[in-house]
Amino acid sequence: MTADPRGELEGGAPEVPGWLTWRDVVLALCVGLVLAAALVVLTPGSRTHLSGGTSLRETTVVAVREGAVPDEVDKPRTTYDLTWSADGATRTATFDRAGDPDHAVGDTWDLWVSTDGSVVETTSPRTTWLALGIGCPLFVLLIGLMVRWRNRTMAKAVLEEADKIEAHRTSS
Repeated sequence: MTADPRGELEGGAPEVPGWLTWRDVVLALCVGLVLAAALVVLTPGSRTHLSGGTSLRETTVVAVREGAVPDEVDKPRTTYDLTWSADGATRTATFDRAGDPDHAVGDTWDLWVSTDGSVVETTSPRTTWLALGIGCPLFVLLIGLMVRWRNRTMAKAVLEEADKIEAHRTSS
């Protein structure tokens, strides 16, 4: 290191990074929305549900089958066979759900179901839109905050260690 005319060393201590900037927040929101869009594209039936292709129906559970997630013995999965009436006809659908059964044969269950029964959802399209549109960006923003906090903590630790070394050097 060389000395500058003021008598201080060049370079100096590293700066402690600040918290998130507006640019960081906008980037996190954009990444979160791209993640939400990817989830919509990759999740079967989600486009049908989100575009209004499902309607709230009172279904009846006609069969319950317990099983496990394939290749995961410790993760239970329950399959429900459902029926409902629409336009004077009885329609059927199969609904898989993670976990142990929480409905029994004969129970009625209000679900969002497509006309042909290929899509069955427990939440309304509006709730799903809000979860994706707000939840994913907030999740990415939270991760950004955690990374920035870690970087700040590490930078402060370096400065604290340098202060300890300098204090020890000057006291000797």
